[in-house]
Amino acid sequence: MGSSRSSVSMSLVVVMSMMVFVLSTALDMWTDEKSGVGRRSEEEVMSIYESWVVKHGKSYNGEAMAVGEKERRFEIFKENLRFIEEHNAENRTYKVGLNKFADLSNEEYRSMYLGGTKAGTRRRPSRAKITDRYAPRLNEALPDSVDWRKEGAVVQVKDQGSCGMCFILSHIHNIALGLFFYFLFFKLR
Repeated sequence: MGSSRSSVSMSLVVVMSMMVFVLSTALDMWTDEKSGVGRRSEEEVMSIYESWVVKHGKSYNGEAMAVGEKERRFEIFKENLRFIEEHNAENRTYKVGLNKFADLSNEEYRSMYLGGTKAGTRRRPSRAKITDRYAPRLNEALPDSVDWRKEGAVVQVKDQGSCGMCFILSHIHNIALGLFFYFLFFKLR
């Protein structure tokens, strides 16, 4: 009697294990039908992608594009959309969203837009001389804070694209900023 009970118990354990396995496999198959991007279906994500392509004027069927490029870009887009949704689901101080770079991998974006120089070729900044040129004068009333945007000293952030000349634009901005302060503090006094 004891052996028949243990064989029934063992059979029950085996059957239950098989049921758990079948249910978990079915659940995995169901979630694979979803795109994996949040709870959106593949069709929903494709619709978002197609709208994004139109909005940003993307074209993947030119002569320079390889066969299957649109599909490859869609896969990258899905990964970026997944990152955006996961990031925004967390309690963070900022949100991220789709922009014109959503079809680029991190590596592509870095190589196209971050530029930089070869390792070891960056120049070291020279040490600045300590000066009291901008120190406040005696009895000069200074504000607690200054919004330089309202003063016209800085402008909005600009997309410089992939021209590789960002350092020139940076220098031009610094020269313009220097002139702004020169005229603001010395010529208008």
